Amino acid sequence: MSLVDEVKKKREFSKLPDSVVERAVGIAGDDVKEVRALLRKYFGVFLTNRVLKGKDDLLGHHMSSKKRDYEKFYGEIFSQEGMAPEYMRNISSVVDLGAGVNGFSYEYLKDAIGPVKYVAVEAAGQEVDHMNNYFEENDFNAEAFCLDLFDVEKIKDVLKKQGRDRVVFLFQVVDALENLEKDFSKKFLLDISKECEWIVLSLPTESLGGRKKFAVQRKWIMDFLMEEFLIEKEFPMFGERIIILKNKK
Repeated sequence: MSLVDEVKKKREFSKLPDSVVERAVGIAGDDVKEVRALLRKYFGVFLTNRVLKGKDDLLGHHMSSKKRDYEKFYGEIFSQEGMAPEYMRNISSVVDLGAGVNGFSYEYLKDAIGPVKYVAVEAAGQEVDHMNNYFEENDFNAEAFCLDLFDVEKIKDVLKKQGRDRVVFLFQVVDALENLEKDFSKKFLLDISKECEWIVLSLPTESLGGRKKFAVQRKWIMDFLMEEFLIEKEFPMFGERIIILKNKK
């Protein structure tokens, strides 16, 4: 049995793409426990028994989404203030990268901007399965894919297939990408920006449990964003710093 297969014997890691596990092996070494500890930091912490089993109210129990009031969250993101009117008129698709279980918020998204196409991209296969079941049961114009965000060409292929204007969500993802590979998040943002018109990203301002506030300004990413994009809107909400970006081109 390969090391990747051994790591994936644990239920919470069983549906991760092999490439994700292989990257963890490259960082943590050949010790199964160390590899699982690294994966648990980025995936396992979200994959509680309730999430794995797909029980009710996943939004309210998933660590990345439980603090959000999605009606207010999407209402503020897609409000007219600070945003070009054509943005509200022409948006046709939303691609949510590192979605977690955000797909279960589709009704709130639909209320904010109408029945746009929604695509979730998530590495945890269990979450992808739960979202696709939910979309099918409710006949939503939505789908989820199990993909590794480091497989940039596949991510770009997903984006290319969506109708314009395309909005990309990157909620609390940048730090994880950067921790796994220095400066990857910058390259990633530049690459995906070629295949979308808008990016909405968020940076955490407090710990997942909400007990610790972060005073970090993240000058490295803010300087980059100001240089490469137009920052249309920025605001704090639910322990996150939301930044809405538009391509300069």
